This record gives sequence, structure tokens and C-alpha cells, in this order.
Amino acid sequence: MVSPAYAERVDIAPGNESYTSSSAIQTRDGGETASDVDSTQLKSLPVIGVLKNIRLSKQTKLNLKLAFSALMFASLFIFGKVDLSKSWEVALQSNGWYLSCAVVFFLGSVVINAKRWQLLADAVGLRKPLMALLQFCYVGLFFNLFLPSTVGGDFSRGYYLSKGTGKYKSAFYSVLADRTVGIAVLFLFGSIGILTGPAGNLPLTLKLPIILGTVAIFFVLPFAPKICRLVLGPENWITRRFENSAAKVYWHDRKLVAAAIALSVVLQLVIVLVHVTVGLALGLTMIPIWYYFVFYPCVAVLGFVTPSFNGIGIREWAYTYFLTFIGVDNSHALTYAMMWLALTTLSSLVGGIVYFAGHLQISKEEREEYEHVQQEEAETA
Repeated sequence: MVSPAYAERVDIAPGNESYTSSSAIQTRDGGETASDVDSTQLKSLPVIGVLKNIRLSKQTKLNLKLAFSALMFASLFIFGKVDLSKSWEVALQSNGWYLSCAVVFFLGSVVINAKRWQLLADAVGLRKPLMALLQFCYVGLFFNLFLPSTVGGDFSRGYYLSKGTGKYKSAFYSVLADRTVGIAVLFLFGSIGILTGPAGNLPLTLKLPIILGTVAIFFVLPFAPKICRLVLGPENWITRRFENSAAKVYWHDRKLVAAAIALSVVLQLVIVLVHVTVGLALGLTMIPIWYYFVFYPCVAVLGFVTPSFNGIGIREWAYTYFLTFIGVDNSHALTYAMMWLALTTLSSLVGGIVYFAGHLQISKEEREEYEHVQQEEAETA
């Protein structure tokens, strides 16, 4: 038996669990196409069956992420030859005024994030006041860092947004769109930094993925539904997903996307400003402005895509690499990375205060239902 939400998504009755698969194009005996094969038949295939059974528990995944982060962090001192005592001296000599400005800018940037999310959530029929979404954003930061084994930040945001409405799919896609728009501008900033700054010394393996990623996000992704219709046909399962999904508004409402991107640009400018003030606090006046637009997006994207604990370990390695690449010594580079970690930890602690003060408990029933829908939509997306 499938949930009513899932049945509605795939246009089937709750008692009929077979549905068409979009991935196959071969013709079977009797003229039956592989797109007519249901999920039960696919699961019975030996290879797919084996892959289906390879599942890691949440706790195992968390342990692997923790181990990887610890390994990366330790290797920074073992192979990076970083003197922790010198980094501590650098931190003690930092400019408190610039650090205070960095804290204010960083905590304030969450307001812009909440406003961007509000626009995207309104578009799918989930209207919440800005203050409520701001609380959800802060609590999401808290969950990301301190409660990773239960719910992640994106999960919690979607849960709170859909709480009491049953619009789980809409909430999921609003969070996904918010994340996508943010990453899009990260790539854009990286490309701008590379193309307008003296980036000739940067390795091609760094520049090319950023530029290609920017092209794909801004010149391919917006036309994905039309491309699928032309290439796969109007009746293809993927094409119909674009047309019938709760996220279709993000492809049709150009003004909405433009407004979200504009807010993302403002948000990322504030984050770049935070990076600049941290650099000034450490006396790193030799770092050109254009370089912040290159290394910060790269570090952020690495933190997203690497299977680590909230990006810890890989982010410190990345900051150290990019800063030493431009001539910053190891001690200052590590201090810079640790200060960024301190900023993210501080914002997470603020989220913890909001969580406990606001009594934002998560009910088991709604959490399980939202988790079920989120998993289905994530696998399809």
C-alpha cells in the first residue's frame, strides 16, 4: 500500500503500486516497452535487487561522515605542516572590531536567506511570515551542526514549512529551489572572479568546472522542461514530471526566479563581505577582492558535495589550500578557516536558542510522513 500523497504524485490508486519507469527505452516481448515495467519487476532483477539491498543506516552514514571529517582535519596538521600554536597566536592578535563586524554581517545574512525562501515558498502556496521563516532557517543551522543524526537542516525547514498543511511535496521543492538558487549564484560569483580577476595562475582543473557549471545552471537548467519535451517527447515520464510537479512554477515564473536570484546576489555579497572582514581582522591585506569571489564559492560548493560532517575538515583543507595558493602562510590560513568554523558554530548556537525557546518540537507522525515524501521526491529529482 502506498501513501495517498505518493498515489497522487504518480496518478495511481492506493491499492495499485505499479507505475511506469522512465529510465528504460528498450522494447520487450509482445511489443511491451520497458517504460511499462513496474517497480516490482525492476526490483526483481538481480543487479538492481542487490543494489537495493545495500542500505546504510542513518547512524552508519553519520559515523562515516564524522570519520571522514576527523581524518581530513587531522591530515591538515600531519600533511599540511600547520603549527597550531602559531595559529593560536595569530587568532589572539586579530582585530576585534573587524571580527565583530563579521559576526553581525554573518548573522544578518540569514534574514536575506529567509526572505528568498519566503518568495519561493509563497509560489507553491505555503505562505508564512518572514519572522517564522527566519526562525526555521536558524533552527536548520542548529540541526545541521548539532543534530545531524536525527534531522538535517533542509529537512527541518521543509518540515516546519509544511507542518499542519500536508503540502509536503511543495515544501520539499521550495527548500530544493532555495538551495539551487543559492548554489547558482555561488557558481556565478566564481566565474565572475575568474573572468574579471587576474586568475591566470589558477589551475585549469579549478577554473573549468566553475565556468562549465555556471553555463549549465544558467543556460541549460532553465530550459530543462523544454529540452525534455523536445528530446524525450511530451509523454515521457520525465517530461510529465516537469509538467505536473509542484516545482513547475519555478520554470514558468521568470520574475519569481529573477527576484530570488537578485536576493541571492545580495546574500552572497554579504557573505563575501564577511570573508573580507575576517581577512582584514587577520591583517591579510594582500588578498585581492576578486580572489574572494573565487575561493569562497569553491569552498562552499566543496562543503555541499563532499560526504563530510557539515563540511568540517574538507572546508578547512580548502580554505588553507586557496589562501596558501595566493601567498598566505599556513598559520594565518588555518586561523582563517577556524574563524569561519567559529562563525558557523555561533549561528548554529543561535538556532539552538531559537529552537528551545520557541518549543519547535518535531512530532513523530508528521516527521515520518514528510520523510517518506521527501525520500520519494529526492530519488525522482
